[in-house]
Amino acid sequence: MSMEQLKSDVDEFAALLEQAQSARVKGVLTTGKAEVEREIVNLEMKARLAAERQASGSSEAKRYLHELTDYGWDQSAKFVKLFITLNGVQGCSEEAVTVNYTETSLQLHVCDLSGKDFGLTVNNLLHAIDVDKSYRKIKTDMVAIYLKKAEEGVNWDVLTSIQKRLKQKQDTELTKDTDNPESALVNMMKKMYNDGDSKTKQMIAKAWTESQEKSRMGKEFGGAGGLDTLGDL
Repeated sequence: MSMEQLKSDVDEFAALLEQAQSARVKGVLTTGKAEVEREIVNLEMKARLAAERQASGSSEAKRYLHELTDYGWDQSAKFVKLFITLNGVQGCSEEAVTVNYTETSLQLHVCDLSGKDFGLTVNNLLHAIDVDKSYRKIKTDMVAIYLKKAEEGVNWDVLTSIQKRLKQKQDTELTKDTDNPESALVNMMKKMYNDGDSKTKQMIAKAWTESQEKSRMGKEFGGAGGLDTLGDL
């Protein structure tokens, strides 16, 4: 898809967000807008790399950008810290590992690590950061990014505003059926399933299957419905 079409999609998402009333619809539109914005950032990064190679007259083989999605994060009173594992990154020059910051986003680029380029983009940070005081460090098999909180002492319960909306949506689903304990339990198990790793999902699915079998063998009770759709979550 062209850059012009992607930018047009972002504008359309923004227009729809202004008209949306439902929190659920707003959440869906915000997620979609963020995904398109990430595509734009990745295209811009690839275009910049291509221009740099052309300008330098490099005869090296074309390197593809590998998008990173896994990272850990922590925080202190002053900083939010991201940890990105990259084997051998300590062998890269300082110039080959760059991070571009805005008040609500970051973009990591690692150039020519074992013949590959790597990129990580995080948009829609939960709170604003101080761009001038944010920095990164190259460690053994790791890049550590230190985002300076614009407002020190504020706790970030999640990293991005999109994650915040999704968490609020899940919490709402858990509490909306408080008058039906069985339904609330089903919702809680669904949340555990969605948030869990593959082993946790297997354990929950097994427990639910066994409980359903016992239920069919014993007395029937109405209203149980929910976790047989775990595989579709």
